[in-house]
Amino acid sequence: MRRQLVLGCAILLASLALGGCQQSSDPAVPERVAAASGAEPAAQVLVAGVTSEIFSSASKPTDPQVLFIHGGSYVHEASALHAPFFEKVLRNVNATITMPVYALAPEHGYRVAYKQMLDVYLELRASHPDSPVVLMGGSAGGGFALGFAQSLVEQGLPQPDRIVLISPWLDLTLTNPEIPAIDATDVLLDRKALLPNGLAWAHGDDPESYRLSPVNGSLGGLAPTTVLAGTNDILYPDALRLEARAKSAGLHFELVTFSGANHVFAMSPGESGDEARSIVEKLIGALG
Repeated sequence: MRRQLVLGCAILLASLALGGCQQSSDPAVPERVAAASGAEPAAQVLVAGVTSEIFSSASKPTDPQVLFIHGGSYVHEASALHAPFFEKVLRNVNATITMPVYALAPEHGYRVAYKQMLDVYLELRASHPDSPVVLMGGSAGGGFALGFAQSLVEQGLPQPDRIVLISPWLDLTLTNPEIPAIDATDVLLDRKALLPNGLAWAHGDDPESYRLSPVNGSLGGLAPTTVLAGTNDILYPDALRLEARAKSAGLHFELVTFSGANHVFAMSPGESGDEARSIVEKLIGALG
């Protein structure tokens, strides 16, 4: 089984039965995302009007659909880690991964991106009514994914079948008292550097509101949720906080902790990354 980068609507309609898509008409978008994601050559399609990268190993229309929300502290495109991660996952799982190229700060705030994500999510569900849906996100995208799932509950819309969060940024304010100790040794993230990006994403709204800091939101009605987190990550203390709240709320929740692992280790080479990726594959495969 190999990962295929879907090149256009004809392939999508024939092999994946994904309706309502067009090739992206913005010539700047493919070049920008190609440089970021490592896809070669980059090919994007419009899903519900939102430019998206699609990776697939699906063999039938009912295989799982994965809506992946990339990280980048809400100001950067998808990193070069994504395409190789997807490729490895899709070697072992029959599924389609859709990664929207959503609006970023500082030009846009979260409200624009939430609307885009809702449009893509509803299109995936409508075009694949018999496919299970996995909502997945990494880093800032993990926080976005959880807040988005909470917004679905609030709107009375159906949940995905599974939520998977990789090293999620769960509290935009980064005020957890356990963070400073890790901040001193975290080799990838810096609290002071992240905060301005978070405020830009909030666009003047309360950064503690659940769409921005989902660890503060209601966990009632959410789909089964798995969080993969490393202990050498300033975002880890809020993953622990989410775990405690999930237990109190009775949410079907699992925090898988990797001792000594850094931020987004699950998408990086190494033993911990391989183990985390295996968990992701099992979670997706169990729905197929």
